[in-house]
Amino acid sequence: MSKGSNQRPVDLEKFENNFGAIFGDKRPERGSFVWCEETKRMVPKEDYFSSYTPSAHYVMPDIQPYQSMQTGEMINSRSQHRSHLKQHGLIEIGNEIKTAMTRQSPDHKKETAARKQAIAEVMRQKGYL
Repeated sequence: MSKGSNQRPVDLEKFENNFGAIFGDKRPERGSFVWCEETKRMVPKEDYFSSYTPSAHYVMPDIQPYQSMQTGEMINSRSQHRSHLKQHGLIEIGNEIKTAMTRQSPDHKKETAARKQAIAEVMRQKGYL
C-alpha cells in the first residue's frame, strides 16, 4: 500500500474558504509569497512593497575607544585603529583576506613535497606501506 492511497479525509469547502482568506479570490500561480501586514494576506513577492522607507542616510558612528592588546595604548578612532594594525603587522579577525591568512613561502611546494616524502619514509619503516 503506497503512502498516497491512504490519505486523510479533507474538508474541501473549509480548505477553499481558508485559502481564500489567505490568498484572496484569485488563485495564485506558483512562486514566492510574502505576508503583508497591511492587507493581512499573502502577496506575490514581486508585488510586495514594504511601507517602511528610510527617511535619512545612515552614518556609521566611530568605534568606541579600546586598549590595544599589543602595546597597551588607547585607540580612539577608526583611522588610528587601521594605522595601529598596519604598524604592528596585525590583522582583524573576521575581516581578514584569505590570501593574507595563508602567507606561503616561495618554497611552499618544495616544503610540502619534502614533508610528504618524510611521512612516507616513516610509514615504510614502520611497515605500513
